[in-house]
Amino acid sequence: MLAVVSLLFACSEEDGDSPVFPFTGKEYASLVVGQESIYQIDSTLYDEFSGLVKQVSLQRREYVLRTELDAANRETFIVEIYTRSADTLPWRFNRVTKRVVTEFRYEVLDQNVLSVPLVFPIAVDKSWDSNTLNASIPKEYSYTSVNEPFVDGALSYDSTVTVLQFEEENLIEQLFEEEIYATQIGLVYREHKEIETELNGDIRSGFESIQR
Repeated sequence: MLAVVSLLFACSEEDGDSPVFPFTGKEYASLVVGQESIYQIDSTLYDEFSGLVKQVSLQRREYVLRTELDAANRETFIVEIYTRSADTLPWRFNRVTKRVVTEFRYEVLDQNVLSVPLVFPIAVDKSWDSNTLNASIPKEYSYTSVNEPFVDGALSYDSTVTVLQFEEENLIEQLFEEEIYATQIGLVYREHKEIETELNGDIRSGFESIQR
């Protein structure tokens, strides 16, 4: 089980005073060389033309290989991504991502797109443009819960932050994206749904996916 992280850090001094520094939330963007995270991704695909519903499962491995300095002399973590369709199969290399944690944000360069999945300090209802560092249209993220426990089946986490990436629902669409991060671990849960429906609520096409 994840160790509880104190909300405040103290720095002891010789005179006995202990100035307290605020918890910014950078611990949710955990990056350590040698760190490994394995995810199970289960998706449901709805085919509009055939009417078939297909279940697809995939495993994803993220391995923090090393660090290097970027053009701004910042410590950059090189993270390798591997995938496989079953735990009985060998991992297959997929791609490399680069990640940087600054005092104010968590930056991820993936497939030549630089995004900002987290900003600091964290606070409930705080929002930001995740595409502020790329040329895409603005995409607003926001924190919906901070420093809250999270239970996902047999797994439990003492302190997590939830990031709502997108949510919209009407008579013909259900759109939803959300990520949950745990201290000292990083991403532990992701849900993504893009579904088109009939007026009566029946699903016509699209997909829904959960990564844990």
